[in-house]
Amino acid sequence: MHHLHPLAQHLTLGQALFLGILQGFSELFPISSLGHIIMIKALLHWHFNTHNRHFLSFIVALHLATATALVIYFWKPWWRVLRAYLGSLRRRQFVYDEASKLAWLLVAGTIIVGLVGLLLEKKFRLFFDNPAYLPLVAVFLILNGAVLALGDYLKKRSLRQAAQPKPRRIEELSFPVAAAVGGFQTLALFPGISRSGAAMVGGILAGLSYEEACRFAFMLATPVIGAAGLLKVPALFAPSARAILHLTLPAALAAGVVAYLSTAFLMRYFKTNRLWPFAIYCVLLGAGTLALWHG
Repeated sequence: MHHLHPLAQHLTLGQALFLGILQGFSELFPISSLGHIIMIKALLHWHFNTHNRHFLSFIVALHLATATALVIYFWKPWWRVLRAYLGSLRRRQFVYDEASKLAWLLVAGTIIVGLVGLLLEKKFRLFFDNPAYLPLVAVFLILNGAVLALGDYLKKRSLRQAAQPKPRRIEELSFPVAAAVGGFQTLALFPGISRSGAAMVGGILAGLSYEEACRFAFMLATPVIGAAGLLKVPALFAPSARAILHLTLPAALAAGVVAYLSTAFLMRYFKTNRLWPFAIYCVLLGAGTLALWHG
């Protein structure tokens, strides 16, 4: 008799596709993909075990698809960056032009979040399985909205006071500042805090325009998301996990397509717009979740 994989018994194809689409936009929009996954699972009473190692691999597959979409969208900058790394090795010189400066700024911005993620990620995964943590996730989402609103306020005030010159380009940042901006991503270990939102606020506070802050946040996120995916995705192809490939592959494809479209939209959006709509959304969703939970 054929037995379904324990995860496949409780996660339907429709749910898997929904999670893929959700990952595709919520990872890039500054609204926290992890927080949304936890809240939707709890509020809709979905019963699959999110602490199951294959579910975590399923989620990482969605992240890998997201990272792939980012690489495809920013393929020209990433090609310049890869050539610059090789050029640095060949010349034995870290910075010799703007491309090499960007390349090593990305390294500086990735180091902190990479180390912290390796050390603490498993502990923060405990939020997945215990529904009692849902109100805390909602509070973090409200805090995410407050951080976005604060970033908007401080940017607007600096422009109004003319205390800040023409917005910087990414290549004009110093390495310590780039590391600090990248370090903002560590806040995303708390479900409800957005990785892209935190990095964008960090970039805005560093003097970048909204568009440049968005580009830097997405390029910083790419190696972090991609490295996590590459480490864990092989588990999906283990014999015991083959039964969920029919869920993982279409969900990952959906995540990748939606992530690409989300990136294209946001890069256009931040040419003329700010973070406040996302701040309002996060506060309202977090408050609404708390009201439903305690109602």
